[in-house]
Amino acid sequence: MRAILPDPLEYAADALLAAGALVDRDAQGFLAVLPRDLADELGVAEECRLVSRAPETPCDDRLVCSVGAPALERLATRIEGASAAAAARLDVEAPRPSQARALAGRFVVRNAPAEVGEVSPSLATYVVAWLAWSAEADDRYDGVVQMGVCLDDLGAPDPGLLGLCDPLGDPSRFRPDPVAADSATLRRALSLATTRAERALEEPLAAVRALVARRLRRDHERIAEYFEQLARDARAPRRRIEPAAIEAKLAHLRAERDAKLRALGERYRLRVALEPLALLRIAVPTLAVRLRVRRRKLAGELRLRLAPGASALDQLACAACAGTTAQPVVCDERLHVLCETCVPSPQGRPSCPACRPPRAGSA
Repeated sequence: MRAILPDPLEYAADALLAAGALVDRDAQGFLAVLPRDLADELGVAEECRLVSRAPETPCDDRLVCSVGAPALERLATRIEGASAAAAARLDVEAPRPSQARALAGRFVVRNAPAEVGEVSPSLATYVVAWLAWSAEADDRYDGVVQMGVCLDDLGAPDPGLLGLCDPLGDPSRFRPDPVAADSATLRRALSLATTRAERALEEPLAAVRALVARRLRRDHERIAEYFEQLARDARAPRRRIEPAAIEAKLAHLRAERDAKLRALGERYRLRVALEPLALLRIAVPTLAVRLRVRRRKLAGELRLRLAPGASALDQLACAACAGTTAQPVVCDERLHVLCETCVPSPQGRPSCPACRPPRAGSA
C-alpha cells in the first residue's frame, strides 16, 4: 500500500479488503462488514465503523485504527511484509540560524578541538518508522516506539522533529511529495531503525523483566514450599510405612517438583517481537552547520544538522556500528565518527573499528 499522506484509516480499510471484508466509504468515513472469524480476531462486531480514536464508552461496533492500536497491528501482520509507506514534505519554517550556531558552539568532540563554520539552509530527508513491540511471558506487554533515520547521513533526529512528523498531530503541516520512495532505501532505513529501536527498548524491557522475575520467584517459592510440605508429610506418615516406600515417594516428589520448576522457567521465558507498523519518508527544511575539527595531523569537517521543532542537533551516525552519538570521538586515520559504545574513553589513540581491516577468513 502507498499513500501520499499517512492515513491509518485508509491503510486499515485496504487491509480489511485484502482480508475478505466489505468496506464502503460514506460521509462519516469507512463502514466495514467483516467475516465472522476476522471480527472475532479483532474483537468487534461483524458490522463496524473505522474510527481514529477510541470512543468514551466502549462498544463493539467501532474499530479503532490509530497508529499503535492493537487492531492496526493485527491487520499489519495479516499481510506478508506489510507496512504503510507514505511520502510527504513538512511544511514548517526552518530553525533560526542563531539557534543552530549556539547549539553547534556547545557541541563536544571528545578528542579533538572543533570550530563552528558556515550555517546554511538545507533540505534533509528522513524516514520515520513506527514499530510495535511486544513482550510475552506469563502475560503480554506491548507498546509502540517511533524512530527516525536521516537518509542523508544515517543520523538520528531529535524527538522534537518526530513529534512534528506525527500524522495524528496536525495534518495541515504535511504536503504531497511527488518523489517516489526507493524500496531499497526504505528497507535499509527500516533495518537501521529496527536495530536502534531494539536498543531504545532496553529500558522499558528492563522493567518488564523485573516484573516477570518477581512473578517467577513468587511462583518458584510457592511450588518449592508446596513440595517441601509434601516431603515433610511423607517423612512423618500417620501409619507405619516401610523406609523404602518413603524414599520412593520422596524421589517421586522430587522428580515432580523438578519437572514443574522446569516448566515454570519455560512459562516465564520472555519472548520479544518488534514489527513495523508504518513508514513515512519526509523532506524537512533544516539548517546545516559545518564543524571544522583537527585530530593530530588531520583536519576535516563534520556536518551537523538542526531540524525544526528540535531542541538539540541530530545525533551523528557511528561509522562502526548502528548506533548514534551526540559526543563523538574521531579516529586518527580518517576522522571516522565513533560512538561511546565503540570508544568508551577518548584518551590516547583510540582503535577505530571502521578502519580495522577484516581478519583473514572472516565473512
